[in-house]
Amino acid sequence: MHKGATHWIITANFTADGSVAYLREDGTWSGKLAEARLVLDEEATKPFVAHASRSEQFLVCDPYGIDVHVTDAGIETLSAREGIRARGPTVPVRRPDNGRERQAL
Repeated sequence: MHKGATHWIITANFTADGSVAYLREDGTWSGKLAEARLVLDEEATKPFVAHASRSEQFLVCDPYGIDVHVTDAGIETLSAREGIRARGPTVPVRRPDNGRERQAL
């Protein structure tokens, strides 16, 4: 069980493919939760979110801050939604055609 938020991070989605993005310490974006820049509180996320909303729209979209818990094992999300975003789908993903070429009707 989580004790509650200890830090906040900034997340968004890459516009190219919709995958999750996390703001790194150097201002670039990563798909890895472990690389996310940690900030101390929700208020501290606002300038980063505002900057990303204005200038990064070609790379990411819809940035926002989320609260996380930091342990010796790393960054842990506090909500189920963000956990799913960080770890990926909860069901197996397969192509509708099972990878076979479609034949013309």
